[in-house]
Amino acid sequence: MAKKRMTLFGSVLCALLFCCSQGKKLDNVFYCFNNGVRTMLNAPQGYEEPAALVKRLGYDGLAGHGEETYYAWRAALDKVGLEMPEIYIAMNIKDGKISQHPDLSDILRHSHDRNLLVALHLHADSSVTDKARGDSLFVRGLRDLADLAAPLRVQIAVYPHADLYCETLHHAVELARKTNRRNVGATLNLCHLLKVEGEQGWEQKTIAALPWLFMVSIHGADSGDTRAMGWDRLIRPLGEGSFDVYKLVKLLKDNGYKGKFGLQCYKIQQDCETALTKSITTWRQYQQRYARGE
Repeated sequence: MAKKRMTLFGSVLCALLFCCSQGKKLDNVFYCFNNGVRTMLNAPQGYEEPAALVKRLGYDGLAGHGEETYYAWRAALDKVGLEMPEIYIAMNIKDGKISQHPDLSDILRHSHDRNLLVALHLHADSSVTDKARGDSLFVRGLRDLADLAAPLRVQIAVYPHADLYCETLHHAVELARKTNRRNVGATLNLCHLLKVEGEQGWEQKTIAALPWLFMVSIHGADSGDTRAMGWDRLIRPLGEGSFDVYKLVKLLKDNGYKGKFGLQCYKIQQDCETALTKSITTWRQYQQRYARGE
């Protein structure tokens, strides 16, 4: 009887350990921003060669960039069997009205059930003289876009960006909250957070924004007076720089984040394949560290 109890205890313990190990997985989508194959040194040309490179290195996808090249990128990605997890698109206020590219609605329909996130960077002309008016117009535009995208199962997220209408994570979340649509959220962009808001308090800001986050962009970066730093120090291959990016990833995962991670690569002055290889290698190391409970 004692032997049977020990055997049962051992089986339960193994099951518990298995369940725990299964729960410690960094299995979020990790994809490459489109600037990873456009703005780095020696980047492959065209559409098919960059898509093939990103696929070969092991990324889960490659982002789109604007409406004009959507179909070309989509065809190249489909050819190599790679996803387009996100597309970077502008939403504008011109002469007091929301202005969008005429092809956007067709692009959304083409992306039906393809797990696409539309990341919107916001621009407003001189007709917007205060944030209350601008926010009201953008919320109206976000609702219209969200209502078109919802039956197609396309997500929309406000992308805060330095020197644009929406610069801060808090403002992006507020716009998403006011829009009040289930398929509208925000993105946390590490380089813009560090540049606009500084390093202080990033943990609290991340936790506060978490319920609204659909995508988080990561990369290597330096710590310190980040608002005074140039992009060369704020955007580096993953694994470089003194800012603890793994701490950010772990904080998100430990608090239930299930969204996407995108690799920001804007104007990294390194060989494209070398930098992308370093970044995906670092991501694999993050996965191993997270599985070990570090």
